[in-house]
Amino acid sequence: MFRTLVSLKLRTAILSLMTLLSLYTPLLSAQEKTKFDPALAPFIVEVDKRPLRSRTNMRTVLPGKTVNIKIKQDKAGEFSVSSGMQNLKLSAGGHVSWTAPVKPGYYPIRIVRNKDKAQVDLQVFVLRPANQVVKGKLNGYQIGSYPKALKGLESYQPPKGFIEVTPELEKVLVSPHFKLGQFLCKQQGGYPKYLLLNPALLEKLEMLLNAVNDKGVRADSFVVMSGYRTPYYNKAIGNVTNSRHIYGGAADIFIDVNPVNDYMDDINRDGAANIKDAEYLYAIADKLASHNKHSELMGGVGLYDKNSAHGPFVHVDVRGTPARWGHK
Repeated sequence: MFRTLVSLKLRTAILSLMTLLSLYTPLLSAQEKTKFDPALAPFIVEVDKRPLRSRTNMRTVLPGKTVNIKIKQDKAGEFSVSSGMQNLKLSAGGHVSWTAPVKPGYYPIRIVRNKDKAQVDLQVFVLRPANQVVKGKLNGYQIGSYPKALKGLESYQPPKGFIEVTPELEKVLVSPHFKLGQFLCKQQGGYPKYLLLNPALLEKLEMLLNAVNDKGVRADSFVVMSGYRTPYYNKAIGNVTNSRHIYGGAADIFIDVNPVNDYMDDINRDGAANIKDAEYLYAIADKLASHNKHSELMGGVGLYDKNSAHGPFVHVDVRGTPARWGHK
């Protein structure tokens, strides 16, 4: 009798535990069940002598200019390259040149390794030339005026053109884990909208996202609280004149996965979502400061606490020189 009673109690406890676990199982997101994929390029491709690190990459070009692509270790017939419905001619040495059309817009190029169908995508945006800005506006969209280059630095020169964005193009992946629309200026205005986006910023964000996942923080992207800012908008919010945001080389980011509530997650797992989580993200970004042969990824990292308008976040940019602020 005693053994039967113990057995019943044990089975009841096990059933209760199984019921409890079943209640929590649906709370596991798909992100937690799958491993993060950094989506690195499966073969070596250079565009204008710069390597493509990922399976999905972005470049911009002015109308009529040429994009030069080189596939390393190419053998005749090993790869094929296409843009839309057009097959591009690939030389025996793995070279192909693509000349941008006059019409600004989105012109994707796909490079496929024929034997296994592995591919690298190059999202090319032909720019709307900056000389079409009239009285601070481009097709009715407020751009404002760019300041003189800070200390004459090349990275602070006014842009030569802008990406023209339609509602459909907002959804285009410009790197494996980021869409074009994530970097749009927050100012009011209809379509088309205009944008600057430095490919080096995307590469740095991808590296940071990979590092975050390596730390056990499961996220498939960052929330880009602020990406590109037109000089018009940048002035309206009272930011510094030469902000890296107006050159498309900066992003204010945080992680918002569980729960999705437009606020930084508890990524350091101390039971509270606050500035300490932004400090945790800041520390990971700070360790990416030394890029060795990737000088184009050098830049700033800033820490910001919550206020009445937003939660804590981290600023990341690719200004070309190291800069740090906000961290004690």
